[in-house]
Amino acid sequence: MYLDEDKIKDYNFLMLCNNYIVSILERADLKKWSEEKIDFKDKDKKKLDSNKYDIFYFRNHGYATVINKSLYKHIIFSLISDYNIYVKDAIDCCLKGHFSVAYTLLRKPFKDDLFMIELFYVSGYRIISKFANSSIENFRIESYSENEKKKVLRKVCKKINFFTAKKLYDLRYSSNSYEGLEKFWNKAIHIVTSRKNYKTEDANFNMIFYDDNVVAEQITYIYKVLCSIQLYFIVLISNILLEEQLITENEYNFNINNLFYAFCITLDNYNLTSEQKDSLIYVCKYCGCQNIFNHEQFMNNYNKGIFKRKCGKCNKTYEIRKFDFYDFKDKVN
Repeated sequence: MYLDEDKIKDYNFLMLCNNYIVSILERADLKKWSEEKIDFKDKDKKKLDSNKYDIFYFRNHGYATVINKSLYKHIIFSLISDYNIYVKDAIDCCLKGHFSVAYTLLRKPFKDDLFMIELFYVSGYRIISKFANSSIENFRIESYSENEKKKVLRKVCKKINFFTAKKLYDLRYSSNSYEGLEKFWNKAIHIVTSRKNYKTEDANFNMIFYDDNVVAEQITYIYKVLCSIQLYFIVLISNILLEEQLITENEYNFNINNLFYAFCITLDNYNLTSEQKDSLIYVCKYCGCQNIFNHEQFMNNYNKGIFKRKCGKCNKTYEIRKFDFYDFKDKVN
């Protein structure tokens, strides 16, 4: 499918988000982030070689906290992986103009995977006891009321200091929201819908007949929604990494600032508040110099869909390609 300049920028940003997520998952596997060291008592060490004793036995015999912490991280990374597989395939379907397939693919990661990550994040590793010992029915998305979902989303947004619970809920769950995905999800899986807010027009079928205008509207909408939710998703999982002490605060700030920088370029929008501008400080990877995010950088460092930043001191250019694991503590005062 032909993409105009704005859609190319959207697509490039979505690929950058994908690279961020993949690099985090690769790092989690490489560094065994889900693992926790267990100091077994002498009386329990001989049980490790026996098939009679599994992880749940040890959870119930003095090692619950450390095992729950490990399971918590394992579940988080597994959900992130599942989320990203579906979203990446949906992005590829958009590029081919297969919008009904794209919307169908986005339903599970946005409504289910993401909410489970949010729920686990606000609950912490202690939720593992409930997960392991209660009915799995307690973790069905449908078992959470509108107010319960909004309560979780408010807690997340407060913890990460980003986005609003109302917007997240409207995008992912509301049937009445004009900008929400619910109507598209229903139209994607049903050829005829009768609900008032997304009733199929007479002499028409849902997402069957496309002309150029409909295609342009669909790809504009779905790319903008994807860019917003992907930005939120990476901020969320980066906060989880920081809270679990898997990355340093410097690594967090460096990568999140790069991501917001790329997002602003994608939108061709420099209308940031003074507080936002001041927070987007680029610490050079090479010399440690702090560079203020300014209009000149914004206008000059974007070239043919590649996100770049140039240091004002050492004059070296850094290309933003993925989540960069780099500790600046030896360079930044």
